[in-house]
Amino acid sequence: MPVRPLFPALLLSLAAGSAHGQRAPAVPAACTDFYGHVNAAWLAQHPLPAGSRHYSRWDQLIALGQTRRNELLAATHAPEGKPASALLADLIASSQDEEAIEAAGTRALQPLLQKIERIRRNRDVPAVVAELHAAGVPVLFAFQVRRDAQGRPYAWIGPGGLGLPDPSFHLSAAPEVQALVRQYRDALSEWLRLSGVPARELAAAVDGALAMELELARAAAQAAPATLFPLEEAQKVVGALDLPAFLAAQGLKATHVELAGPAFFQVLDRQLARAKPAQWRAYLRAQVSRELAPTLPNAWRRPWAELYQVRLGGQTEPEPRALWFRRMLETEAPELLDLAYDERWLPSERQQRAERIAAGVRAAALAAVDRADWLSDEGKAKARRRLETMEIQLGRQVPPDTFGPTRFSRADFAGNVLALRRGLHQALLQRARRAWPAEQWHPLLAWIPGENRLVATTAVMQPPVLGEAAGPGDYGAFGALLAQQIGIALQQWEGADAQAWAKRTQPLIGQYNAYSATGGATRVNGVGSHAQNQADLAGLELAWEALNASGPVDSAAARAFFTGWAALWPRQDEALALAQAQATATHAPARWRVNGPLANLPAFGQAFGCAGRAAMLRPAREQVALWR
Repeated sequence: MPVRPLFPALLLSLAAGSAHGQRAPAVPAACTDFYGHVNAAWLAQHPLPAGSRHYSRWDQLIALGQTRRNELLAATHAPEGKPASALLADLIASSQDEEAIEAAGTRALQPLLQKIERIRRNRDVPAVVAELHAAGVPVLFAFQVRRDAQGRPYAWIGPGGLGLPDPSFHLSAAPEVQALVRQYRDALSEWLRLSGVPARELAAAVDGALAMELELARAAAQAAPATLFPLEEAQKVVGALDLPAFLAAQGLKATHVELAGPAFFQVLDRQLARAKPAQWRAYLRAQVSRELAPTLPNAWRRPWAELYQVRLGGQTEPEPRALWFRRMLETEAPELLDLAYDERWLPSERQQRAERIAAGVRAAALAAVDRADWLSDEGKAKARRRLETMEIQLGRQVPPDTFGPTRFSRADFAGNVLALRRGLHQALLQRARRAWPAEQWHPLLAWIPGENRLVATTAVMQPPVLGEAAGPGDYGAFGALLAQQIGIALQQWEGADAQAWAKRTQPLIGQYNAYSATGGATRVNGVGSHAQNQADLAGLELAWEALNASGPVDSAAARAFFTGWAALWPRQDEALALAQAQATATHAPARWRVNGPLANLPAFGQAFGCAGRAAMLRPAREQVALWR
């Protein structure tokens, strides 16, 4: 679903044209070309950038979201009253303070090493591994919380505990791979030395840690499908690893566990029986040190950066620590970024307004289904169920207690990273929800079919989609986009209902086929764009009904509604590229996404006084009506 850029840009363009005394091109009349009428200033002020084949309002809004995300990730101070932004700013500031990082030393690492040193017998290992996972340091195996189709949580456990990206690195005899393994061994040796392993024990500790990884790598390399077991059956597979105790330590009550590659856990069970406690301590000490190395003083970070960023990452030199941390935040803690983004750029009034519009559009869709005399009773019942059960999420809606009492010290970067990971781990159940198709800084409004879920990101709920203040244009822009997606969701017809819908929509193909794609001989692909053309018209019909739910609006409000829709779509296209695209196009060109559906709406002609043979007023007998 495309996204649309800022309405203020239109006002700025108008002002700039006046200020510079430029001669503006003639603005088409509303009843002749509404797309050109509304968007003339934007098109004049935004020529196609050199080397680009297209540029649109959506591109502007995407760029705005990226700019704002970058602002959040660069800020070391937050506005008053923005707690998530303050957490993020403290984190970022701590990643940039190299002097404080050096001064903190291994303070954050020591409690983890102390846990490992408690291992005196092999049966101590599972409890220590569980504690390390709960502390935000995954070792030995990978662990996730997932939900089944009914929303019930279950545990996923799979191969892990390796310091190189793939098990094959440990198993290959290729000279270049062996050189990489030697560099990894050198890094482990340095981390173990720095962590306090005596010189006389260092070689044995490194050998033991690598031998453990080699056994795990051999097991992980045996590809096997994941299997979901009842907890009791999973325990029989994993043997000495106490699954109920492990899950309890993670705060998860689950009756089922999915094991990815049961053979891996059989090898793990043998290692728990055979490996000596000293080898376990060396292996876990090495893994914890590796995990925290990029957050610790440069003596620790340097081997990590040379191995993972330069050797494996292909960079010419290690990147700044703060830049690595920024990427880590985007990957591991999107919820914190989303919370901060929402705080800054989704005022509660605007979100509440969006919720009211969504409720109004849903109600309009229900009413349209009820009065549709072409729909069977069964078709109406199914459509109503789909509408009533549809989950509409406006903004990610991260639970406010996701990070609980978490606080970050600007002088303790490593401690902050551990606290962040610990908080995220404790929120695993909350996080094990259906995935968002985009982060909140990326403009998106879309219906997800398999989940019957309609999502709108924070970045799309900005002007011009939702104005700074409420107005009828909100319904023409945001409301119509919501209704467009609801219209798509309703198109799940069967039998006679499918035939009736096809009959109603069929004339749209001829209408769009008749339009010129570029002003020349190339025609719009009315067949390829048919699904989207239906959705655009349905969206405008339902949003118009929602706007008029309390009674007919006046002509000024009606004009604002239709202008809101048109202002979403200004776009510059390279003519040849646009013509060539028609062979496979699934959307009509921007001009016809505006003029095409509006020409079917009597309310548009009434709002702008269109009469006679006006281009924006199709004859009544030719107008396509889907839900009105």
